[in-house]
Amino acid sequence: MTAKTTTGIRKQIALLFYTTFNLIAFTAAIYVTSLFPPLKAHADFWVATIMAVSLVLSAPVAWCLGACLPREWHDKLLAKQSPMSHAPSREF
Repeated sequence: MTAKTTTGIRKQIALLFYTTFNLIAFTAAIYVTSLFPPLKAHADFWVATIMAVSLVLSAPVAWCLGACLPREWHDKLLAKQSPMSHAPSREF
């Protein structure tokens, strides 16, 4: 595999982790602000703050996790053409 391919796969893995982390962080922010009465009064501020911190901190974590996966997983995640697919043709 070339370095460009490895970086592309790492970006795809990092993007998957990044979106998952932020989904969990958003859910946690909603629960935290709705369960604690002192935070309810300013829930809009606290949800925005928690999400801003999450967006900044989860990017490097997701990038590092993408690099920590075993090399065998990277090979399986590379998009390849299916052997069942045919070459494009103009015949109908």
